[in-house]
Formats: sequence, structure tokens, C-alpha cells
Amino acid sequence: MIQYPIHYASIAWHGVGMEGEAPMVDGDAGAGMPSARFSGWRMVVIFGVIAFVGLNLRSVILAVPPVLPQIQHDLGLSYTATGLLTSLPVLLMGGAAWLAGMLIAWRGGRFTVALGLALLASGSLLRAAVPGVVPLYLCTVALSLGIALAQTTIPVLARQWFPRQIGLVAALYTDGLIVGETLGASLTVPVVLGLLGPYAWADSFIFWSVPVVVALALWLWLAPPAPPMARRDGGAARATPPRGARVGGWHLGLVLGAGSLVYFGMNTWIAPYNLAQGAAAATPLSLTVLNAAQLPVSLAMTLVAQRLAGRRWPFVAAGVVSLVATAGWVWTPVALQPIWAALLGGSAACVFVLAIALPALLADAHEVARLTGITLTISYSFAFLGPLVGGALWDLGQQAPLAFVPVGAAAVVLIVLGALLPPRARFGILAEAMEGVAAPDGPLSARAR
Repeated sequence: MIQYPIHYASIAWHGVGMEGEAPMVDGDAGAGMPSARFSGWRMVVIFGVIAFVGLNLRSVILAVPPVLPQIQHDLGLSYTATGLLTSLPVLLMGGAAWLAGMLIAWRGGRFTVALGLALLASGSLLRAAVPGVVPLYLCTVALSLGIALAQTTIPVLARQWFPRQIGLVAALYTDGLIVGETLGASLTVPVVLGLLGPYAWADSFIFWSVPVVVALALWLWLAPPAPPMARRDGGAARATPPRGARVGGWHLGLVLGAGSLVYFGMNTWIAPYNLAQGAAAATPLSLTVLNAAQLPVSLAMTLVAQRLAGRRWPFVAAGVVSLVATAGWVWTPVALQPIWAALLGGSAACVFVLAIALPALLADAHEVARLTGITLTISYSFAFLGPLVGGALWDLGQQAPLAFVPVGAAAVVLIVLGALLPPRARFGILAEAMEGVAAPDGPLSARAR
């Protein structure tokens, strides 16, 4: 896991000056604000901290699906209430993104991430310390708010700290998120419960809270302050596409949200579905494959994301693959679940990787926080519907496969909205970013993630 920041940092040397410092960017040329100067080792450290923060923004919430059957049994939850437990973080991550944008403008990105990690750590610890259904949901709200604050801010800080390596920082951040998802989903049952006891689901919350506290300490110690904002009218002119040429926040948010719905919907219902089908033994492998399949896809996409940014067909293809895999999950033998899980996890990662850095690449420097907030608000609000509607359909129809109907619907949304994206030439991405593969600053210096 710790190899990823070092690997990407070695690639980033193409964008480091002779003195081991990141080159300065004048005015708004390709960046919108001056680049902070970091020595070579300092860049490696910051890259590592960003990746570790991303890891902790997902491990806590993805450690819940593997123990959902135990939580449902011990607390007497309906399927709808069970779905709400995992969809609440998704809703809060979207609904609170606008608050993150306001907080960034008021107190700065460094403070906003620190507050987010503090809420995440305290909420995760308290939901283990205070038993009961209501405290569980209240603490889930608190930790979800923390995730929303931190994850909305990281792309903004990427633009401020490393304006000529936005894609690189987004790649590190995305890999951290995916590693956290994989660890939370795959290690909770066989490792964490193996150490703490087969029914110690509350204690597992404490286990996953400890790295969050470490991340908060590292952030307060090592995260640099943001450089001053450049004047909005200063610097070289930025290439601006014709009015109406850019992808709107709603369009981008729904595309990203469809991919997130596929991912969170499957993570929520794999364990309860397999239990209802008498195939509980298949759950650990299926959840592990669903989450682990994202990492190789994310790493592979790093090499081609610049060329694929703004293309329609990757989103359409991801939707088709997700639709086929969802149908296969329901209508084929349980033994084939790992295949469908790999396809679903890989397609969701493809959508996430291509869309996550677009606000930082599309917007002017002073608009990044706003566009990021809008995109995440729409995407996670849409993804929130997946587990909740799936549980409601299961309760109403008393048929386990109905829980996956929202996942199939999200795949259709991906196909339709992916096909309706504007042509690449009118996508609105910075011209210099689109040419990042051949730029003097190196193959990954402006890569769009």
C-alpha cells in the first residue's frame, strides 16, 4: 500500500525543478494560482499524506457492509433501515459538499480537512461506545459529514498545492480511496472479527477508527498552508470554451453518481442477498473482488486517463458492462459471483477515475470549490437512492433480487448520459491539460483523472 505514493512521486520528478522544487506557475496559465514550492522529499511526504487521508475516508464506511447481517440481527432492523445505514454516508457526502465549499472559503482547505478527519474519528469511535439504534445513526451522520468536508477539499488543495500536477495528485487520492475501500471490505470479517471475535461488529468500528486518528495527527503535522490566491484577472488568458460547451454540474454529477450508485449498491446488498440465498460463504470473496478490482483499474487508467478525458465511450462501456454484470449476478449461479463482482467494481472505478478530477480541470481557480461541491452534491445524492430504494423494493416485493434494481437502473443512466456528453473538442478541458502527455513537465504533470 505504501508503494503507491513513492511510485507516483518518482514519476513526478519530471515536473520538479533542478533544485528539487516544483516549478512556479505564473498567474492563471494552466493553474489559476501560484504553485507552492516544495522540496523533493516534501513532495513525497505530502503525496503520502494525501493518499493516507483518502484511504481513511473509505475504510470506515466500507467496513460496515461485511457486518450488516449481524447489525441487522442484533438491532432488529428492517431491510429498509439496513439500507439507510449504508446510504446515509452517501447522502451526507453529497448534501454537505456545499458546506465544505463555504468552509474552505472561510477557514481554508487545511482546516477543513482537519475538521473532517476529527468528525470522522469521533463519529466512528462513538458509534461503538454508545450502543443503540439512534446513536448508531447519529454517529453515522457525524462521520459522514466529516468525510464530506475532507473529500470535497482535497481536489481544491490539489489545485492550490500542485497546480501543474492535478492529475497526479488526483491519482494518488483516488488510489488511496480505493485501497481504503478494499481494506475495509476485505479485512473486516476474516481479520478484524478473527482477532476481536466473530460477533464483535461494534469493536470493529474502533479498529478502523485508529488509522483515522493517525491520519489527523499526520495532517496537522505535515500539511502545508495553501498559497495565496492569484488575482482573478491576473496572469495569462485562459482558453474558455464557447458558452454552453462545457458539461454542466448536473450532467457531470449524475454520471459520477451513477457509477457511485453501482458501487455502493453492490457493497450494501451482497451480504444480505447471499444470506437470503443460502450462500453466505460466498460473501467475503465477492466483496473482496468487488473492491479489489478497482485498484488495478485505477492504476491502469492513470496511464490512459489523459487520452480518455472527455470521451463518451468509456462511460457508455462502463454502463453496458455494469448492466450485463448485474443481470449475471441475479440470473447465474453463485459460483460466478466473483466474475460479476470484478466487472462491477472495475466499471465503477473507471467512471470514478475519469470524473473525479474534472472540476479542478474545468473550472477557474476561484470556481474549483464551488464546482466540486455541486458535482459531489448531485452525485452522492443520486447514489444515496441505491441502497435505500433497493431495501424498500426488497421489503415490498419480498424478493431478494429486487435490491439490485437500482444498480441496473444506474447502469442505464451511465449509458444514456455518457452518450449525451458533448464531443471531446467541446468538452471544456484546458488545452494545456489535454496536451499534458507531451508537455515538458512530464507525462503525468497534467494528467486528467
